[in-house]
Amino acid sequence: MKRRILMKSISLLVLFFALSHNAFAQQADPLASDYFTVKPVVPGVWALIVKQRAPSLAVSNAAVIELGDKVMIIDSHLTPSAAREAARLIALMTNNKTVRYLVNTHWHPDHIQGNSTYSSAFPGVLDIISHTNTRRDIVSIEIPFLKDQKQLLPKQIADFKTRLAIGRVEGRPMTDAQKRQLEGQIAQAEALFKEIENLEIALPTLTLDRSMSLHAGDRQVQILYFGRGHTEGDVVVFLPKEKVLVTGDLVTNGIPLMRDAFPLEWSATLAGVEKLDYTQTIPGHGDVQQGKERLQMLRAFLDDLVPAVRRAIEAGKTLDETKASVKAELAPRHEKNFTSWSNASEAAITRAYNHLATTRR
Repeated sequence: MKRRILMKSISLLVLFFALSHNAFAQQADPLASDYFTVKPVVPGVWALIVKQRAPSLAVSNAAVIELGDKVMIIDSHLTPSAAREAARLIALMTNNKTVRYLVNTHWHPDHIQGNSTYSSAFPGVLDIISHTNTRRDIVSIEIPFLKDQKQLLPKQIADFKTRLAIGRVEGRPMTDAQKRQLEGQIAQAEALFKEIENLEIALPTLTLDRSMSLHAGDRQVQILYFGRGHTEGDVVVFLPKEKVLVTGDLVTNGIPLMRDAFPLEWSATLAGVEKLDYTQTIPGHGDVQQGKERLQMLRAFLDDLVPAVRRAIEAGKTLDETKASVKAELAPRHEKNFTSWSNASEAAITRAYNHLATTRR
């Protein structure tokens, strides 16, 4: 009996020290981050994969590429805090190499609002690269949007807090789940406002129309434009020797945001990207991908989406009728391939409907 008690005590001690060691190792890991999971892709190339957290201050992934004694980062996240954390990780991964290039894959806020963090950290050194259309859209769309956000967020926060204090929805007491949701919205809005209150966006300093190549030793980095898709200015970054592709939101882990998309042209754009000889993809959202399967799934969805919506319009269906019929038509083949199918597919159908209806006028 004493022997059994002794052995049990020893086992508990071993388990305690093992758990303590693991916890200490995690705390001591300099690449541990609340924002990102650091994933080596090939030597000298890393993916910073966004962690799901609240409040969400990063939102999009980034890619980091060593170019000799310099570094390129692709996309700069939603907020300065996320960009500062990415910069901290980059310094550790590359032994404090200078960030020489920042590529904006497109103009959306979660990919460019950290630009000024890098331009301030590397003054007179950093070049920000984008497509010509992306720079145009940052100036004409994103900067006015940011200005509006600075004015609207305080009002939104006040409204959220008033609703929480009243504690009722449609005349009924809020459920605990509704309260938690509203508290989460308040926390997100307050954290975002704190980040953007004094933010000024640093603009791209170099632009391209079709392609640009950078060389460092035997490493070549190609920045390529294949046409309109997620936006009018999406570029991909391609390492031909390493067979690594960085797509921004042209390819993600689901159906990308369709708000500013060109669904009638997107598949043709992806057809050009697919011809590149790559084996790994760092997408704008989601984990590192192996092979071309996610791109091919998105192309197949778009290739079915557009003609299905066109048939609905020709049959005289309204937008709501089209959303219902096309979603039902496409679901058997495509629903299993995409998370958030219901909302994402409806957004895609709506965007295609609006574009096709406009071209028919």
